[in-house]
Amino acid sequence: MTTIKGIDVSHWQGVINWDKVAKDGVKFVFIKATEGTSYSKLSYFKDNVPKALAAGLKVGAYHYAKFATVEEAKAEAAYFLGSIRSFGLNYPAVLDLEENKRSASKKILTDAAIAFLEAIEDAGHTAMLYTGKSFLEKHLDESRLKKYALWIARYNSTLGRSADIWQHSDTGKVNGISTKVDLNIAYRDFTYTVNPINPPDNPNTSKPTSTTTYTVKKNDTLSLIAKKYNTTVKALVSLNGIKNPDKINIGLKLKVNGSSSTATTNGTKKYHTVKSGDTVSALVKKYGSSTSQIKTWNSLKNIDKIYVDQNLRVK
Repeated sequence: MTTIKGIDVSHWQGVINWDKVAKDGVKFVFIKATEGTSYSKLSYFKDNVPKALAAGLKVGAYHYAKFATVEEAKAEAAYFLGSIRSFGLNYPAVLDLEENKRSASKKILTDAAIAFLEAIEDAGHTAMLYTGKSFLEKHLDESRLKKYALWIARYNSTLGRSADIWQHSDTGKVNGISTKVDLNIAYRDFTYTVNPINPPDNPNTSKPTSTTTYTVKKNDTLSLIAKKYNTTVKALVSLNGIKNPDKINIGLKLKVNGSSSTATTNGTKKYHTVKSGDTVSALVKKYGSSTSQIKTWNSLKNIDKIYVDQNLRVK
């Protein structure tokens, strides 16, 4: 059986030399992006994804779950997807589910996991569940999760069950990383391309009908891309909602024609991509909806807590 060597990292691994990691035979990496509905170390994910991609690794993201209900799972999925949407990931987006501190029933916790995984799929990513062998068998209904890729942690000489990826050690050593690191073996290649133009928090948002996309490569700048496609930096910034024109990530897919708008329409529904400074009350005033409608449409647990790049239904 062909196997592929990979690792997963978080801020605990500190500064990483990704070129050395790649030369040590590592082919893929999962980088922690978020936890719960807030995560103070998100900048680590944002800093390292472009570097890992530039080194030639396949890169996926994972979210550490804190939820115990479907509503909470949907909120966490929105936060996770909003945080990874602008990166050209080419490996799965992963739900890391390994705790049940509030003793949710097997059915409810499985319902919540499925809600999260469905959101990942709807966003155009390959959805994967990471968990421990024992946790899967004791706390989740595996029969309902078979459609999703499975990544199992078991620090043993054998995995002892079927899985797509096996995390077989948490004390590994890899060149370019000064700390111990989790080691993984994939039994199949999950490489894919996700189109981040379709906002991940809402799968029903319609895509532009006449849009060309360009995947950012090493040493690209917006001015070079603008020149290539006979457009302007200002137009690219507007089309793609770029906050910093001097910082574009390798692997990011850019729209290079079409028209931009912060609100998109699908039939009679309208959606708004949250920007810095937005509040639900401001959206209510702008779009003529009610606070309760926006809360219900988007399964918001706390209307005072919305996130930049989150795609909300507003009408």
